[in-house]
Amino acid sequence: MKKILCLLLLLPSLLFGQNITNEELANEVDRQIWEPFKESYKNGDAVTFNSIHTDDVLRISKRGIRKGDAYKASNTKWLSNPDREPRTIDFVFEHRIYSDDTAYEIGYYKVAPVREEGDIHYARFTVLLRKEDGKWRIAQDWDTNEINGKKVTAEDFNRLKQ
Repeated sequence: MKKILCLLLLLPSLLFGQNITNEELANEVDRQIWEPFKESYKNGDAVTFNSIHTDDVLRISKRGIRKGDAYKASNTKWLSNPDREPRTIDFVFEHRIYSDDTAYEIGYYKVAPVREEGDIHYARFTVLLRKEDGKWRIAQDWDTNEINGKKVTAEDFNRLKQ
């Protein structure tokens, strides 16, 4: 009887003790996607940049819809361009929702030239992430520089900056 009682008391921790929190998942996604995204974007590293996307990635922007290999080929072309001006990209998040193998994130990004002078660009993004073979990847990526007819600004970005 004592063994059964002990088992019943331990069962919840055995069943639920392995659960990972949203904060832990967000940290994992940051390490696996957003940190390499920022570095590869800045350094023109198309191999790393493409590796954080699924093979069947769907990319939607004002330029249209690009999928899989076509999207990755366009990344390789612009990231490898010797005349490409290095730019930084930074992200802030409004919503981050996770399950074991799927995540949905909404936020804003800021693109700025590495040198102090130049145009800074802001936009809102929505991504769907999938975990494949234990690693998070971007499966769908959509962004816009206007919301309800109003241009996304530094104010929108800074409102969420921690």
